[in-house]
Amino acid sequence: MPSLKGQPSLRGHGAFDKVFGEGKSFFQFPFQFRYEVPDTQGTSKEVLPGIRLGISISKRRFKRAVDRNLIRRRVREAFRLNRHRWEEAEQALQTGTAIILVYSTNEILDFERIQEGLCKAMLRWCRTNQP
Repeated sequence: MPSLKGQPSLRGHGAFDKVFGEGKSFFQFPFQFRYEVPDTQGTSKEVLPGIRLGISISKRRFKRAVDRNLIRRRVREAFRLNRHRWEEAEQALQTGTAIILVYSTNEILDFERIQEGLCKAMLRWCRTNQP
């Protein structure tokens, strides 16, 4: 099974600010899906292949860190288990892309509902990024 160990994650305010400022977004329950449009001219200094994933969970909605971490673990696991579904779109990327999943519901959903929402969102992203 593929793991996220070799996959770079999206960290730091600068990386998040770039995706929030210059990227595109859509909503697929329970996520607001934000992504960076890949730089096809190759002018970007960062040339990290594949998908860099960032997960954002509002501290205002979930006061306890335990709850935020539970949701974050469920999202990462759903991404890891279903990565094979969008592997072709990931390999077609020349420079890689950054994706931020903003968890946007007030309740802690079970793993199956998170997985279903993530799969729908990623497949929608794959359709919009077809060459």
